[in-house]
Amino acid sequence: MKHYDAIVIGAGVGGLASALLLAQSGKKVALFEKRMQPGGRIGSSKRDDFTVDFGVHLISRGEKGPLIQLLDRCGVESNIEFTKVRPIQSTGGEKFKFPQDLKGRVSDEDFEAVIKMVTDVKNMTDEETGAFDGQTLEEFLDTYTTDPFVHACVSQIGFIYCCIPEYRLSAGEFARCLKWEAEAHASGYPSGGCVSILAAYMNGLEKYGVETYFGKPVESIVVEDDRAVGVIVDGEEFRADMIVSNAGIQETVRDLVGAEHFDAEYVEYVEGLEISFVSIIARFALDTVISPEIKMLSGFSSVPVKEYNDKLMAGEVPEELNSFIVVPSSFDPSVAPEGKQLVMMTTAVPAGIPDEHCPAILEALIDIAEESFPGLREHAIFVEKVFPADAARIMGEDGAGIGIAQQAGQAGKDRPAIKSPLAGLYIVGAEAGGAGVGTELAANSAIEFFDTYVA
Repeated sequence: MKHYDAIVIGAGVGGLASALLLAQSGKKVALFEKRMQPGGRIGSSKRDDFTVDFGVHLISRGEKGPLIQLLDRCGVESNIEFTKVRPIQSTGGEKFKFPQDLKGRVSDEDFEAVIKMVTDVKNMTDEETGAFDGQTLEEFLDTYTTDPFVHACVSQIGFIYCCIPEYRLSAGEFARCLKWEAEAHASGYPSGGCVSILAAYMNGLEKYGVETYFGKPVESIVVEDDRAVGVIVDGEEFRADMIVSNAGIQETVRDLVGAEHFDAEYVEYVEGLEISFVSIIARFALDTVISPEIKMLSGFSSVPVKEYNDKLMAGEVPEELNSFIVVPSSFDPSVAPEGKQLVMMTTAVPAGIPDEHCPAILEALIDIAEESFPGLREHAIFVEKVFPADAARIMGEDGAGIGIAQQAGQAGKDRPAIKSPLAGLYIVGAEAGGAGVGTELAANSAIEFFDTYVA
């Protein structure tokens, strides 16, 4: 029976980052991942010489954010360069920059209100943002303006950050994401694709001697005397002083440990946690370069946000669809063969949407992309279409765009705790602790885990 100082379950960003921090501190670490490939949402695949990211990504704070700073902290060289981008929004076929181009689209009073809101958020301390953790972005924005166009515009920014609409998104979390991105002024796409970040983490694990097991799902977490003491993999027991799970808080409690090892109140709390919206994705590999000037485009519907999502759930595709389009090859030509282009797009839909509604939504998303990339369909070498059920199957979780939603009551000080009630068991990733945008949320969770409970 092998014994380690720590066992990490899951090789998503939270698991990789936790394993790296632990190993760099001198601990003997084993990492188990059920898939053959590490990385979770920052993983990628090679197809016809295209490097295709699993997620539709920009990195909010680029080299100034926690993903790269954690590597620096652990003495791991990354040599990753980021191509910066200023997000462009569009609606009704017109492109504009937020917030300045709202001028003339809304009343002067509402425009000034938006500018004040952005200014107020940028001037908040991190501690001050916590006062708004339990308030929704909709409620927060209402104190400045109730203009529906402004709300639709700001809600789409919140969607890009946290994959939930304004009537659920925590205002405190939105404020942190907006403030940190503005301070860093470094959002961009990594050279070589997001897999370059994954490669740096894997190099770090090798440098510090982490034992990695891929294609090895953890069957259960061993509990003795009310403490997590090990895991069972392929019928074999591995022991450790601490178990760190990046497998999802609900999956960990319900499937790996078992509800009988927690009090009923905690189990009820965990099962009641809500996930973010889910994603519908299309990835186009093109045989030519179309619209080379476009790097990233965010489109939003002017339909009121709740009405918009009600339409989706009812099987009705709104005339205007929220969309997020990223062109990795415009940031880094190495992710596509010379003279070819990689275009990726996504739209967020409510979790639980009927599967039969999704194909029509995806076709509408592609129609929107084709407005900016004429001939998109006819120039496709291949197209990868990912529906929520596919993401759930691939990732082995509910297919959420982020994970446990960063909504009012589940963000900031109200985020699920990293330290579980079961001694020796910790939860990391986009499921517990942390703050920020997507993969940066997961990295921050790992940092919080290590600095609070290990260092």
